[in-house]
Amino acid sequence: MVEVVGEPGIGKTRLLGELGERARQRGFVSLAGRSVEFDRAPYGAFVDALDDHLGSADFLRLGHDGAPPGAFALLSTVFPALCDRFPAGPDPVTVERYWLHRAVRTLLETLSADGGLVLSLDDLQWTDDGTAELIDHLVRHPPRTPLLLAVAYRPRQASPRLTAALARAGTEGRVARVELGPLSPAEGAELCGARPDHRRFRRLYEASGGNPFYLEALARSAGNESPPVVPADGAPVADDLPRSVRAALLEELGGLSATARACTQAAAVLGDSFEADMVAFVARTGEAQALAALDEIAERDLVRQVGSTRQFRFRHPLVRAAVYQGAGAGWRIEAHTRAAHGLALHGAPLTAQASHVQRSARVGDEQSVDVLVRAARQVMTIAPATAAHWTQEALRLLGERSRLRPELWLQQADALGMAGRLLESRDVLRTAATLLPAGDRGRRARVTALRATMEWALGRYEEATALLLRELADHEGQPQPETATLEWGVAVVALRRNDFSTAIEWGERALRSAERVGDPTQTTAVRALLALAHTFAGDARAADHLDPVVEVLDDTDDQELAGQMDTLVMTGWTEMLHGRYDPALRHLHRGLEVSRRTGQSLVLADLFAASAYAYMWLGRLDEAAAYADDALEAASLVGSGEPRSLAEVVNAAVLMWRGDFVGALKICEESLSSAGPAPGAHRSAMVGMLGQTLLLNGDPEGCVSKILEAGGGPHLLGFEAPVRAMWFRLLAVAELALGDVTAAERWADRAAAAAGPGLPPGCRGFALQARAEVQLARQNPAAGPTACRAADEFRAARMPLNEAVARLTAGTALSASGRQAEALVEVAQAKALSDSCGTLALSELADHEHHRIAVPTPPPTAGTTPGT
Repeated sequence: MVEVVGEPGIGKTRLLGELGERARQRGFVSLAGRSVEFDRAPYGAFVDALDDHLGSADFLRLGHDGAPPGAFALLSTVFPALCDRFPAGPDPVTVERYWLHRAVRTLLETLSADGGLVLSLDDLQWTDDGTAELIDHLVRHPPRTPLLLAVAYRPRQASPRLTAALARAGTEGRVARVELGPLSPAEGAELCGARPDHRRFRRLYEASGGNPFYLEALARSAGNESPPVVPADGAPVADDLPRSVRAALLEELGGLSATARACTQAAAVLGDSFEADMVAFVARTGEAQALAALDEIAERDLVRQVGSTRQFRFRHPLVRAAVYQGAGAGWRIEAHTRAAHGLALHGAPLTAQASHVQRSARVGDEQSVDVLVRAARQVMTIAPATAAHWTQEALRLLGERSRLRPELWLQQADALGMAGRLLESRDVLRTAATLLPAGDRGRRARVTALRATMEWALGRYEEATALLLRELADHEGQPQPETATLEWGVAVVALRRNDFSTAIEWGERALRSAERVGDPTQTTAVRALLALAHTFAGDARAADHLDPVVEVLDDTDDQELAGQMDTLVMTGWTEMLHGRYDPALRHLHRGLEVSRRTGQSLVLADLFAASAYAYMWLGRLDEAAAYADDALEAASLVGSGEPRSLAEVVNAAVLMWRGDFVGALKICEESLSSAGPAPGAHRSAMVGMLGQTLLLNGDPEGCVSKILEAGGGPHLLGFEAPVRAMWFRLLAVAELALGDVTAAERWADRAAAAAGPGLPPGCRGFALQARAEVQLARQNPAAGPTACRAADEFRAARMPLNEAVARLTAGTALSASGRQAEALVEVAQAKALSDSCGTLALSELADHEHHRIAVPTPPPTAGTTPGT
């Protein structure tokens, strides 16, 4: 990446132009686009750069990259050039924007596959959130073919999302930053072809402040007259141009005919680039007259033809800005009205019409409201921030009548939530709740459930529960179809707080309510929650609920499944915690496909995070890391901390297994510093992981403290039952490192108690591993056989990483008992498992232990168990 920054007119556009030209001369594909002020069309800079080149794209290759059905229809919604090849149809396309990002990345790979691509994006200070998110995706997942992405923007006006993406590229060492400053007097004189000591040049240079665009504009104006007077304060106008420069630019219009002037202003209304026929329509002149006027304007170098097409472009965005601001405000409103009408007649996408409609429609104009609402729905899943803005504009145009359209308030809340603006979404939902009639219990309950979702996504669990309970109070004695939804919501919040008994209590209530009204979909959702809650609590009743849920899901088609994504997530987690990894991944992957097609961003992050966990337990670290990165990106799009924290736990664990203990510790510390103090499963997991990384970085005392904090005390009831033995085992290892074998034995006893009947074999593996490590510290010859049993349990549980650690412990213990041959077999198996999983640190430890056993040395001292 190349990042070019500087003030308006400082030379960013010219520098990108030179970059593109030199790239073409060297045989690269060179494409350029820019964001346009006042235009909120999604992904505008990418559309400007790529749209004319999509006819040559290899869509067969795109199809082989895992594109779900509808992906190309989604691309056609963004890129007008694809409308004929992949028509989207009358209904909004709902493919998740995460997939759009991947599709565009593959598109860039296709365009750059034959030798490299230079893609220049200018004026990104005006960019929409969708473009910034797409750049962030490309930073996180760089294309696999040669690509140089050059971006230019004004740093003081750049959006936080864009600057965060570029900062991430900087930390990864993949961006070169170019900061442009003013020209020196000598450079300015060379630009103008003047002598540095010439009196008129010095006046021009002082007026421009060394800004090359300002200097050229003033020089053009001063060609036949004295240069414009510079205000004493040099005050800028609203469009960031000093008044003198704006006056100089507008003077270039002075000699134009009336038709040419009108066409220039019409072009400025249409945007930085424009078609000749649309200029004629907006300027209210014939097409022949418009073409003649464009010739006249081009002779003044105000606009330039794009290749040999009917498209033109202003010579610089600041020229367009000066012309636009120079037109009267009333004239601009009428011109935008004509532009919207002309685009509609030409069959332009709703997204192209909306930008003009919002700047010209009258309050009460129902037709304009309809355009904005439909445009918002069209881009809801790919550019939710834009959808939220257009919906807000529609509500503004409705005026007082907006109170009669609560569905539009809900649409705005949905868009804000999908855009990660959870606080704003929550506030809009509050407003929507006040607009609903008291007797409309159904919609009131649904709005309350949505508000509760926003609250817990913000980590406000108590507020979410209070909302649901207040709404349920109105259902007391008169259960409604929505009662089960509210009760299910209370159970979900309790589950996210690791309050398993409360989750089960409210889940049972919801099940009775759902069965009473005969709602099979809600019944399945509640059973999925109860299966997970009983699993977390260590209750064997989980199977009573899990099996019927799986049967229903497997008989449900994808279209129906789109409304049951939470059920899929919970089922996947439950199966995984029971060691049923294959069906878990099957359900999670099915959820990913449905989520991508239906734009359910918040659930998408949960699905990725759960998949990452499953792959980590299976020892498939590359896949675990990839899915964790996907979860982080999906979570960043929706602003939810829970899936982000869970994904960061997996990332830390992957680094830990690979031997980067310092990197794992850094992830944990940074995650907790940004997550806040709100309790919940995601925080407990991260605090526990922090304890584990502290142990590996030589701080066993800190490990004990953090695990007890995460588990809520010595019984570790804050952890889910299926993993509780794992945390007890870590406490035992930490105490061994501190030299307190007695304390370690107490933790090993608790690990054994936590691995009761009905729990997956991995639990027994951790309990046996803890026991073996304590026995080894006491030089008990039973340590070897115990560790071998632990390894067998881990093998039965399909947990190769933990099996490798257990076999390494077995090798050390058997060696200490004089059983060298058996010890070498165990260490060799540990080595093979480590290599297959890509755990370099564990593999090296196995090599070291093999050498130690093969070349006898004094036995290890207590508290130095390998592989911990």
